[in-house]
Amino acid sequence: MGIDMTCTGLSVEDLLSCSFGLSRREVAVLLRILHAGDWVPVSDIAAKTRRDRSVVQRTLQKLVGKGIAERSQRNRAGGGYEYLYMARDKKALKRAILEKSRMFCLKVAAQVREW
Repeated sequence: MGIDMTCTGLSVEDLLSCSFGLSRREVAVLLRILHAGDWVPVSDIAAKTRRDRSVVQRTLQKLVGKGIAERSQRNRAGGGYEYLYMARDKKALKRAILEKSRMFCLKVAAQVREW
């Protein structure tokens, strides 16, 4: 008997969504700040993702709340400030995904044994 699992076509987006409980919008914003690799202002993220600035700001706040992004403040030369965002280290995100998938496999095995 061969293995026929229907969930073999997992993308990075699927893994991020399932591992961290992210919506499609949150995944898109996370991938954008991961791609930037440095601190990025909300306006840049909004432009690159083609989303409204306020929507991106709320999405970033959720990512920060989930511990997968960080926020910093930069003072502007003419006064005022802006928030900058950066994703957690990609290696740390990968480790978290691997740990969560390991725990999932253990739960699956326990459920199958119990059945």
